[in-house]
Amino acid sequence: MYKNHKLAAAVQIAFAYVGTVVGAGFASGQEVMGFFTIYGDNSLWAILISSFLFVYIGIQILLLGMELGASSFKKLMDTMFGFLSPIVSIYLIFAMMVINMAMLAGAGAVFQEFGKMPYIVGVIITALIAIVIIGYGIKGVLSINKILITVILAFQFIIVFITLFNRYNFKGQISFIQAGPIHLIKQGISYASFNIILSTGVLAKLGHEFKDRDTLVMGGLIGGCILGFMLLVLHFCLLAHIPDIFDYEIPVLYIISDNSWFFSILYSFVVWGAILTTLVGNLYSMTSFFHDRFGINHLISATLIVCSASFLSTLGFSSIVNTLYPIVGLIGVIFIVAVFFYTRKL
Repeated sequence: MYKNHKLAAAVQIAFAYVGTVVGAGFASGQEVMGFFTIYGDNSLWAILISSFLFVYIGIQILLLGMELGASSFKKLMDTMFGFLSPIVSIYLIFAMMVINMAMLAGAGAVFQEFGKMPYIVGVIITALIAIVIIGYGIKGVLSINKILITVILAFQFIIVFITLFNRYNFKGQISFIQAGPIHLIKQGISYASFNIILSTGVLAKLGHEFKDRDTLVMGGLIGGCILGFMLLVLHFCLLAHIPDIFDYEIPVLYIISDNSWFFSILYSFVVWGAILTTLVGNLYSMTSFFHDRFGINHLISATLIVCSASFLSTLGFSSIVNTLYPIVGLIGVIFIVAVFFYTRKL
């Protein structure tokens, strides 16, 4: 009974971890295509590197959260970066704000393209739901991820079946971008670091909440393995539909809609669900930081953050991604290196 309880807790941790990573870019297939698929079969090594980092760094952040009693990422940054902590924290807040803007812009685009509703309606509905979830604290974050990540994983298997039974072009008549080992290693590290840095707040808090080493290690392991599995599955499914997918903003939706109109409609909800889980994770990380640093109520800061992000989301999803995402990735690499060196001292 005790072991079952620990496993259930570990799965909750894993799903919360996955939820902060699987946003619009991942669910649409754009991130995987841009980081990995364009390099063909060789990108398998980059995916394995990302998967290893998701497991190892995820576990380390959870354990650090437990050891430091971190109720937000603030204590983590103070411990690892010392006098540089305020600068790193400001940068991280900026990164999370950029992601919040992108997620709300993506939500507006989903409602506009698939629901035939005004862009702003999608933004407002998603923002309001996120605020309500934050009102329930960490329990709200865990509950929404448990539901939505289960659905997203189910659709991963649907995409696999569609690919296996309807498509055979695993090599495709195309010349992939040639990349040497160093570049592939860089791609693997860049992808993992970009996503891990945004999971830091939620993972640190979960380490503080659960306070059981075995459960945290298991949660990080399961979460990292799920992310690696999803990367691998999506990569091979995209490979099977080359070169057609290069013409689409949402490659995964093309794969599904090419075979089933019904599933394509359902998948638009999956994309929106992925957006919501990432938005909620980032929002919770930010509100926890502001509560620790300034004593601001979670709901008040969540409302202010979402209102600001909603206004700025009018810049559009692609503009935000193309302009601001590259800036966000830099601190992730520095953070991963810091975690490696810090945990080696323990």
